[in-house]
Amino acid sequence: MSKSNFTGEYRFLPIQKVLYGEGIIDKLSLEVERLGSNRVVIICSNSLLESNYVHKVKGLLGEKLISVVSGTKQHTLSQSVFDIASKINDQNVDLLISLGGGTVIDTTKAVSLILGESLTDKEQLKNYSVKYEYGKEVEIPSIKNPVIPHIAIPTTLSAAEFSNIIGITDEGRKVKELFIDDKLTPVTVFLDPEFTVDTPDWLWLASGIRALDHAIETVYSKGKQLIPTTLAIEAIKILTENLPKCKEDPHDLFARLQCQQAAWMSFFGVTNVMMGLSHGIGHQIGAHGNVAHGITSCIMLPHVMRYSLSETVQEQAMIAQAMGANPAGKCEEELAKQASFLVEDLVTRLDLPTSLREVNISKEQFNAIAADAMADLVVASSPRAVHDEEEIMNLLNMAW
Repeated sequence: MSKSNFTGEYRFLPIQKVLYGEGIIDKLSLEVERLGSNRVVIICSNSLLESNYVHKVKGLLGEKLISVVSGTKQHTLSQSVFDIASKINDQNVDLLISLGGGTVIDTTKAVSLILGESLTDKEQLKNYSVKYEYGKEVEIPSIKNPVIPHIAIPTTLSAAEFSNIIGITDEGRKVKELFIDDKLTPVTVFLDPEFTVDTPDWLWLASGIRALDHAIETVYSKGKQLIPTTLAIEAIKILTENLPKCKEDPHDLFARLQCQQAAWMSFFGVTNVMMGLSHGIGHQIGAHGNVAHGITSCIMLPHVMRYSLSETVQEQAMIAQAMGANPAGKCEEELAKQASFLVEDLVTRLDLPTSLREVNISKEQFNAIAADAMADLVVASSPRAVHDEEEIMNLLNMAW
């Protein structure tokens, strides 16, 4: 890490508390009381609506619970967030609880934005989305009004609960747009592995690779900092060791909790160290092909790592060692070259997709994906500059 990375500024997000451990959800009612909330709405996925987890949370909230709302859509479609917001508008809600994966958490953030700013039409979202053209100044509009507080109970490893960012897909244009404001950050997060056991294995494992993607792009981000880098390296070690344990025994609660904490570490300081090219391309593959973001990381991350290698030899050598590479007798460059192949090997061991053709992305979609990726803010954080859409097209072809 260069001397330039030892001068800077670190900004904390307004997460007040993270509670973690088996059965920690039992402290939910105390946390709701601490926040002074009396009118609570749960937002969850359709698959969880009648689950034991929802019934458990209902019991903990008692008469403070107004309703449970579902209807979330993968990739947080703009119409779906307005539909959900309309179900709870005018109910004087003073706390939102998300129960589910990244889509549910992002949906809850979006609902807090819509209700806080009194939006009535999805076209109004454009006034709050990040405006960016590659190489030019970025515009990040602010939320003007207070928003409803949000407690997140994640069931995957996406780490959306630890950020102030929403990705909302404009389903008409098939573009995922970013919204960034500290007010969108959940105030409290519960990491309870017991609430993750029924998450489909493929989703749990793929979201774990998404967390690995966070950590790797943190380590070699242009804006890297010592504290996030240190935590990201530890996250890589934990995920490499424990994701295979979760595959072998989905009821290994300690391995699942380890992965939850690694996901937290992977996204620590996200406002200070922006994600990079794998995320930027993945956002648009998801929007155009309805592919889960964990899967886009499985496919794109190794190719992006090789693309970035010339500018990240030291960092990728660190990543390779964190993933178990033996440094004995190897120079730094030899170690660095191993990193992307270690990621591919982990993805293969988890029985997850490794190519775009496996998830039904056609080459006819590449032009649109590449164009939209170039307009994604996080692409600017790539350590190796991306000069035009053709370079992204080359990556997509390699991943096909």
